[in-house]
Amino acid sequence: MTRSGSGGHDPADAATSFYGSRLHAPPTPARYLRRPRLVDLLDQATSAPITVVVAPAGSGKTSLLADWLSSAAVPTAWVSVDETDRDGGQLWAGVTVALGELVDGLTTGARGARRPGTPAAAVAVLLSGLEHADHPDSAVLIIDDVHLVDDDDGIVRSMALFLTSVPSWLHVVLLSRRTPKLPIDRLRVRGQLSEVQFAELRFSPEEAECMLARLDASLAQDEVGEVVDRAGGWAAGLQLSALASRSDRAQPAAMPRADTRGLLFADYVWREVLGAERPDVVQVLLDTCVAKRTDASLATALTGRSDAGELLLEAEARGLFVTRLGPSGWFEVHAVVRDELLAEATRRSPQRVAAQHARAARWFEDAGEVATALEHWILAGRPRDALRLLAGRVEGLYDSGREATIARTLALIPLNLASTDLQALIEFAWCHLLVDKRRFLETVRAGAARERPDGENRTQTGRLTMLQSVAATVTGDWSRSRELTTESMALLGEDLRTDELGRFGWNLLAREAALSERWDDDSGQLEQIRLELGTDPERRLRYEGIHALGEALAGRPLDALRIAAGVRDVVAVGSMTILSAELGIAEALAHRELGDRARALTELTSASPPWRDPVTHAQCLAMLQLTELRLDDGDVAAADECFELAHEFVRSEFAGPGGLMWLARTGTVLCLAAGRIAEAQNWAERVDDPFWGGVGLARVRLAEGGRAEAEALLEAVVPRCPRHEVVRDLLRARAAGSRPLALERAARAIGLATGVGLVQTVASEGAEILELLEVQAVVAPQAWLDRVRRAASPHATTSVVDPSPPGEHLTEREIGVLRMLPSRLTLPEIADELYISVNTLKFHLRVIYRKLGVGSRLEAAEVARHLHSESRARVSGGVHQR
Repeated sequence: MTRSGSGGHDPADAATSFYGSRLHAPPTPARYLRRPRLVDLLDQATSAPITVVVAPAGSGKTSLLADWLSSAAVPTAWVSVDETDRDGGQLWAGVTVALGELVDGLTTGARGARRPGTPAAAVAVLLSGLEHADHPDSAVLIIDDVHLVDDDDGIVRSMALFLTSVPSWLHVVLLSRRTPKLPIDRLRVRGQLSEVQFAELRFSPEEAECMLARLDASLAQDEVGEVVDRAGGWAAGLQLSALASRSDRAQPAAMPRADTRGLLFADYVWREVLGAERPDVVQVLLDTCVAKRTDASLATALTGRSDAGELLLEAEARGLFVTRLGPSGWFEVHAVVRDELLAEATRRSPQRVAAQHARAARWFEDAGEVATALEHWILAGRPRDALRLLAGRVEGLYDSGREATIARTLALIPLNLASTDLQALIEFAWCHLLVDKRRFLETVRAGAARERPDGENRTQTGRLTMLQSVAATVTGDWSRSRELTTESMALLGEDLRTDELGRFGWNLLAREAALSERWDDDSGQLEQIRLELGTDPERRLRYEGIHALGEALAGRPLDALRIAAGVRDVVAVGSMTILSAELGIAEALAHRELGDRARALTELTSASPPWRDPVTHAQCLAMLQLTELRLDDGDVAAADECFELAHEFVRSEFAGPGGLMWLARTGTVLCLAAGRIAEAQNWAERVDDPFWGGVGLARVRLAEGGRAEAEALLEAVVPRCPRHEVVRDLLRARAAGSRPLALERAARAIGLATGVGLVQTVASEGAEILELLEVQAVVAPQAWLDRVRRAASPHATTSVVDPSPPGEHLTEREIGVLRMLPSRLTLPEIADELYISVNTLKFHLRVIYRKLGVGSRLEAAEVARHLHSESRARVSGGVHQR
């Protein structure tokens, strides 16, 4: 039984019955001839996982499958492909919605997933949903008119991925006018493919005669034979011939009859099919042919006739290649006939066809069918209207994966349109932000450089200034973004709260506070932003993504995760690209900070390029955090590789002062870990930030043994958030001139860090800080201290040397045990950390004690601490000599 796909679709994807009409198998025509041999053939063909039905237009493919489905014993889903599916996001959204009627929770899961960047990514999300959701034992998916999209390489690859990975319970049937550009040979060899070609679909002479008898029982026997021979088994040819005969009989006897044998297809349509029909029926077909499908409402808009729907019903009843698409109320004219109708309408009046496209565009725009409306505006020769519509809907299109629709529409809009007026320039730039950042930046720069006439509209100037602010953020200059946003909001004045671009201002200000690491919920600025966004639910939701990122960067990882978890519960988050990206990087930062490296690695890797999303700050952070995560693991070589990628990304995509500052901060830490002090000094001098600049130079001085110089630098820095305070106090503990002062400062850092949940920030400061923490362990919560020890263990590995005498060298495992002894972990806990049994650990301890000449854990731990300090002094001394 075929199940409708209109009930489960995402409103963002399909708000009208027009979309739902694509998800119904069309009914079999009134004069359809059931051919049992073909039904049996399909029963056999569908025993393979994939069936491909390939035949020319008018061969009866769709009618045959609709007939077969009417008696199918398994649940089925149907998708009719159209021109808008050349956007992979649109195609796979339709398939997901259709399958969502068979698989519980599939569309809900898809909405919760992050926006797929490519058709292949969309398929990956769909396949994952099919694998994990409840599903029937067996089901069939039919995709009709595949030939409309198989010239797109991305869609072809995604279709190949889908077909080669489709679950065993789902059978897929593809209908196409030509052999799809898919791995057909591979599927054949694997035994996964069955094929039905035109040869099987041809009407046999006996079937053709039965069909003609249904279409026109008055045909003489000799005429039947001629028609059968001429049609060559083509279903449409049989129907056209029958209609031609009916037309002949409708003509006055004295009128000479046309010889249909030599007529081309266009002559069939106009002289034979439509020649004897009522003018008002023909005119409705001409007026509605600009749309592939139409219902009574659209037909009324295109014709100006209130009875347009009744006339379409009459055309269907008359067999004029008009088919109702299930109970949806939509009609479709056979593609070949529609092409002839459109060609004739264009010959009569190209201006009228353009006007009809404009009427269709308005109707589809009002119905929320953006992709179809855009196409009609372009066909109407109205690119300015297409640009206006695209500018208003570009976010939604992009977030739902319809990037190709945006790019295709922009490619059809003349470049000089942006120079006609400031409003057009603003819309042109805004539309490019999400799909072509370089063109966006070029257009904004061109707008800023133009001459400003006296009395220029303040609102338009304010909107352009807001785009300049966006440009500053995406290129890594959020300080400049704050200045431009403030200027723009002043220019917009009373229009600020209603202007589409003006509303971005509050989020831009919040993002600047987050990226500048001065997030404080109690600040007056953020309170005002929350107040202003209170009446705009979507912008307020986006604010929460910035909020989570702000907390993570400020050093409150637990708060960041709490906020992110609350926002993730909102279904819309999965289809909001910027929000999803900022939540993702906030969670990755927080998980790394809390010592969950495996999870952080997965999240950071997924947030790094080759994404082309416009959230460049999230991508940059992900790459730099991956560099530091490799340092957490003690793998300097891997960190160097990550940093090189980040360096290239910043240089090409994020080279503003903020991006360069982030890069220099990480470069300083990396070079110090690798012992490249001169290079670290160079990076530290390039950190243009009043806090991190001083911190970077202080780290370099400490590596050189210059405690007094480091102390002076640290006295001058002013923290802006909890992370800053902890980092400063930890470094001041390292720079302290006496042991008691170092312990005092370490205690203060412990108190601050435990209060907000900072772990990795403490662990990354190295062995000297870890030793101070062990001495001050009594003031630290046990669970937090254990987290720090686990987070710091790779660093200890790199600093412990083999202390055993010649001939008694410690094994790698024994060195691993030795470095754990200074901690407060119990023996069972150390065994768990090392993935060995307690008995094995005790055996290693006995060997270690013998090799070191000690008698207890306490003595062995003291040896380990001494070796940490000695190794650190050696590194510093060697660097100083170089």
